[in-house]
Amino acid sequence: MINKKFTYLLVFPMNKITIFLTVNFLGLFCYAQGEINSIIAPGRQNRVITSSQKESAKPETRDTSIHIPDVKYYVEPTQHPVSFDVEPIQPARLNVVEPLEKLYPGYVKFGVGNYIMPYLDAYYGSLRSKKNSWGVNLKHHSALGQINNVGSSQFSENYLDGFYKHFLKNHTIQTNLYYHRDVINYYGFDLNDSLIPQTYRETQDSIKQGYNWVGMKTLLTSNYKDSSKLHHQVGLSYYFLNNFDQLQEHNVVANTTLSKYLEKENIEANVDFELDFNSLNQPTLSQIDTVGTVLPSEGNGITNSAILRLTPYVVNNKILNKLHFRGGFGINIDMAEVNKFYFYPDVELSYDLFNSVFIPYAGANGGVQRNSWNNLRLENPFLLSNTLTRNTNEKINVYGGIRGSISNALSFNMNFRYQSYSDKALFYNDTAFSYQNAFSIIYDNVNVTTISGQIGYQKSEKFMLYAKGAYYVNKAENQEFAWLMPNFDFSINATYDLADKIIARASHLCVGNRKAFMRSGLVDGTMNIENHTLI
Repeated sequence: MINKKFTYLLVFPMNKITIFLTVNFLGLFCYAQGEINSIIAPGRQNRVITSSQKESAKPETRDTSIHIPDVKYYVEPTQHPVSFDVEPIQPARLNVVEPLEKLYPGYVKFGVGNYIMPYLDAYYGSLRSKKNSWGVNLKHHSALGQINNVGSSQFSENYLDGFYKHFLKNHTIQTNLYYHRDVINYYGFDLNDSLIPQTYRETQDSIKQGYNWVGMKTLLTSNYKDSSKLHHQVGLSYYFLNNFDQLQEHNVVANTTLSKYLEKENIEANVDFELDFNSLNQPTLSQIDTVGTVLPSEGNGITNSAILRLTPYVVNNKILNKLHFRGGFGINIDMAEVNKFYFYPDVELSYDLFNSVFIPYAGANGGVQRNSWNNLRLENPFLLSNTLTRNTNEKINVYGGIRGSISNALSFNMNFRYQSYSDKALFYNDTAFSYQNAFSIIYDNVNVTTISGQIGYQKSEKFMLYAKGAYYVNKAENQEFAWLMPNFDFSINATYDLADKIIARASHLCVGNRKAFMRSGLVDGTMNIENHTLI
């Protein structure tokens, strides 16, 4: 059964108006083929289509966020009973370190060694001040004991030093005044030797020697914060020395150092100037022969000399941030009886490897060394007062090595050095003016090769250990040996601080074999020389 639809169109023309009548007949028919029949009635029509206009619509943004109101919770207060027991505890210890450690105005050190050797060191000075600083230091060291059968071996060393430092806006002025009095005895002869006059053996004043050393130093140093300015340091020093033999020495040193940074502080230019004047008046001593007969002898009289030193150089510490370079030269003029002009290199190069773990370095320099009487007697206090003085020329000093820090506590330095000297002072036992208990000097050309090493260990501020050793190869040009110059030396020093209350220090020094000789007198018109090895 299929729904069928019959449509009949009836058209009636009425003045341009066409009326369509549609008659639908619905019915139920049986249709075997499923076809739809239709009837179309033609007619006239006038169709009018009205104009249309598109309605414009803009897109609108819809806010999809959803406002969630704040949720407020209300907690009903409930009190719970709590019980506890109070137990006493130890108060905490606080080690409060002040920004600046407390200073003390002075200290006193006192000790006694073997051979009844008292030691005193006392200091008193000012505390912190932005205007000035001053201090006074007193030291005493002596030996009251005796060594048997060699004469009196007593000695004393006394030291008094005072300084004053004044701080200006851009400069600092410092002045030092000092006085030293040292007394020794020419011991070391055979007290039972009948060839030595009895009065000499029994009278202590005949072998006593004493020195008075008084002097001053003044230094003016610039403190500019601006590195582009010309930094400078100007110094002036003077001392007077005399002894029991009426020896007198005056020494005046004037020096100036100028430095300035160039090229954005990468290069520092420096000039060092120094004038060293020395006047020595030596006494007349009596010469003795092998049987103790006093012979007349002329002293050396007055000797005046001056040394002029000029050293311009540049320093660069920022080449690749690892390379340090110093380059320059030195001009020295030794003005004595004959003026001598010398020219020396002044260079040093080092390179920083592995953040200062290893720093290899090498350099070369030289210079004229002042052999004043004061310098010589500090090195060997048993010199005869008529010993000839002459300056030493260090012709070349070539060195190289490696230094660094293996860890925060361990550091090291290994070094090789070659030095060539002319007029090097060599000490020997004199028998012309003493009984083998005093020294004089022979000057010779000497070459010294040194292999040395240093190692340091520091564990915080409590414990420090430092050791140094060197091996020397000394070769003299005209002498058989470089007299009294050792073939090695070794030293070790340790310091331990116990709770900032007790400080313990220990040191040990070992010096190797030295060759020595003495003139024992005339044999067949020639000087007889005896060679000895000192251990």
